[in-house]
Amino acid sequence: MPTLSNRRAVADSGPECAPRAAAASELPARGSPQARRRSGHRAFSLIRQFSLLSLLCVGTVCVLSSILLSRFLGNHLLERDATILMEVVQSIADVQDMSAYFLGQSRDPLDRSLEGFFAHVARLPDVLRANVYALDQRVLWSSDPTLIDRRLGANLELEAALEGRLTVESGVIGANGGPKPEHLALRSSEPRFVENYLPVRASAGGPVIGVVEIYRAPAALFRTITRGVQLIWAVALAGGAFLYLTLFWIVRRADRLIGEQSERLVEGETLAVIGEITGAITHGIRNPLASIRTSAELCQDDPSPAVREAADDIVAEVDRLSEWVRQLLTYAEQEPARLEAVSLVPLLEGCLAGFERDLRRRGVETRTEFAADLPTVRGERVRLTHAMNSLFANALEAMPGGGRLAIAAQPARNGRVVQITLTDSGVGIPPDQLPRVFAPFFTTKRRGLGLGLPLVSRIIVRFGGSVSIASEPGHGARVTVELPRSSA
Repeated sequence: MPTLSNRRAVADSGPECAPRAAAASELPARGSPQARRRSGHRAFSLIRQFSLLSLLCVGTVCVLSSILLSRFLGNHLLERDATILMEVVQSIADVQDMSAYFLGQSRDPLDRSLEGFFAHVARLPDVLRANVYALDQRVLWSSDPTLIDRRLGANLELEAALEGRLTVESGVIGANGGPKPEHLALRSSEPRFVENYLPVRASAGGPVIGVVEIYRAPAALFRTITRGVQLIWAVALAGGAFLYLTLFWIVRRADRLIGEQSERLVEGETLAVIGEITGAITHGIRNPLASIRTSAELCQDDPSPAVREAADDIVAEVDRLSEWVRQLLTYAEQEPARLEAVSLVPLLEGCLAGFERDLRRRGVETRTEFAADLPTVRGERVRLTHAMNSLFANALEAMPGGGRLAIAAQPARNGRVVQITLTDSGVGIPPDQLPRVFAPFFTTKRRGLGLGLPLVSRIIVRFGGSVSIASEPGHGARVTVELPRSSA
């Protein structure tokens, strides 16, 4: 049978295990970002990759589509305007029989009538110059008399029109290294021009007998094109931004869901391991612990002070190990919660009453602030009591030299939830430890298992609520618990 000193050694082995468990919990898990960084692999970020690639793709599509649509709109409007002019000139040619004029076989009265028509066309708004060409590219008539009977040199647009194709050219007067020969002496407040080469046929579907060239500076038409182009770019950019933001929102939400699922998967694997360990602990340790505690209780009545002190130590250590086993069992429990309507005011007052002796002994002042007609919450009274007791115990441990503890409960989020806040004036939590306080087996206590706050979070989340901690070293901590309002 083991001696008393051996039993003490067994009881004292627990605190040595806690730091090792805590240290092991800080090691990067296989496949985690820390492990990938150590192995030289860069962690894949779905949000970062999507934000860059989607912005590039959406931006490229928007710019290219805007450019193509802008060019199509400008060319289509200019060609449509030129088509209307060509149809007007061709209708006059059909009525007046211009073949004789273009071929040099007309009589003077006909010449004067046609030239009067051309002069009328030249005086239309926005028309800078009108030229009439014969088949040999000689100028038969022009609104600039100095060009009559001249050939103005190589002109690809004129050649295309003489072959029967409607030709439209637009640009800026004097651009591209200086004006063309036919641009000489053009004057306009609008620098942009449209040059229409209108083939004239002897009859509908007949051979080309000449070309009418009309220089125009249609400011209204260019303003319409400009507004259309601006509208195309505005719609493309707005549509691209809307598409990008929508896809970004969807991918970001999906990334969060994937992260949550991954965390749940890891948590499930952890719980499975904890369950196996807990089963072994339950069957292998609980009964021996009960026997050890019973033997120690018998020794507490021994007349020897040394024996009583050793028995008290054994009982205390056995109780601590039993609490560890209970926490492991509770944390690994997979049973669905049996929800009920829980009134928080009696629950919180009961928890506070249970710590009354410790509060007085530590010199901690308490202040409660509960809203009138506080609604009930959806949960389970026993587990909520355990969660609140854990939070009270942590607050007391943070104030070993006394302090203040404030407990408040009030509706929040338009009455959909009830918010509970516990504010202490203790030592606070360092910033590097704050993100890990809800991680299983993370603890800074020499005799802690690291399941207190994770168990609180697990209980609250199972009821559809949330828990968060805000703290600054030396300025205490504020724990906020939100629980959904009961429908009952």
